[in-house]
Amino acid sequence: MIDVIDVIDRPCAIRMEYSPHRLEQIRRIVGARLRCWGLHKLVHDTSLVATELCSNVRHCDDSRFEFVISRTADGVRLEVADTSPVLVTVPTEPPDFFEPGGRGLFLVAAYASALGMTPTPTGKVVWAELALGDVDAGGCD
Repeated sequence: MIDVIDVIDRPCAIRMEYSPHRLEQIRRIVGARLRCWGLHKLVHDTSLVATELCSNVRHCDDSRFEFVISRTADGVRLEVADTSPVLVTVPTEPPDFFEPGGRGLFLVAAYASALGMTPTPTGKVVWAELALGDVDAGGCD
């Protein structure tokens, strides 16, 4: 006899080292998890937010990080834990689009229903939540 443990509603946590090529993996993981949760309409926005959060790790001295996607009572939560203790300010005004960087957290704030940073003993966690709204949360396709 085989016991099947339903882990689909548990958070999905991934530890990896930053590389631009890893961002595509993150997008695929986010898309697969959201589709299994029946949240097809959130795939694009959540994938964009996840990519922006993870790409900020490139500014850290240590490029290792942990990415977590989980469901909350009213949405989806993304977390990126890195080794930098620096808490950055989320821009409230549009950035200069002619500059080479500085748009990521502005975009995250535009798409997310909540955004924040939590200091940890080893760095920080940057998190964002996206509201489910009226999206039908069915099972896996």
